[in-house]
Order: sequence, then structure tokens, then C-alpha cells
Amino acid sequence: MTTTREAAKALCLELDKLGLKPLPQPNMVILVRKETQEQPIRLMRTDAGEWCWWWCWEPYRTDDNWEYELAVPVGQEQELAKRLENVLSLSALEEKVIR
Repeated sequence: MTTTREAAKALCLELDKLGLKPLPQPNMVILVRKETQEQPIRLMRTDAGEWCWWWCWEPYRTDDNWEYELAVPVGQEQELAKRLENVLSLSALEEKVIR
């Protein structure tokens, strides 16, 4: 079994390979940046007790709680890094089109 520390390190190494900047935050959150775009992700357990990476979304409702969406289980850090790169590339493209 991979520890949470090993999973975070593995993800940061994969992000570095893609030119993304991982910024560790409190509560097992990593803020991933590409140019002006950023996406937080968090390492949390599922209801079944499995460690997984989760997308973190700012709340769209009136409360202040972040919303979380399951991304991938621990051990799939390479896949998550690719998905993060795609998400941040789309956001950057949208920003250019809007301008």
C-alpha cells in the first residue's frame, strides 16, 4: 500500500514532468498551477475507506463548503497528472477566447 506521503510525492513528480506547478496546501490539498490557471485537488478517503484523489470545486451555492468529486484512486497519479494538464489547458484556452 502506498502512503499518502508517497502518493503526494508521486503526483508532484508527474506534474513536474508536464510542466505543472504543484503547491502543497493544508489538509492534504495540492494546488496545481499552469500559467494563470489553477485547480485544487485533495487526497481523501472514500466511504469505503480507500484513499483517492478528489477534484475540489468552489461552492456554487450560498454555503462556504467546497464541493468534491472523485478523480482517481491512489496509485493512478500519472493518469491524474494528465487529466489536470488537460483541464488547465482547456481553462487557458477559454480565457484566450473570451479576451
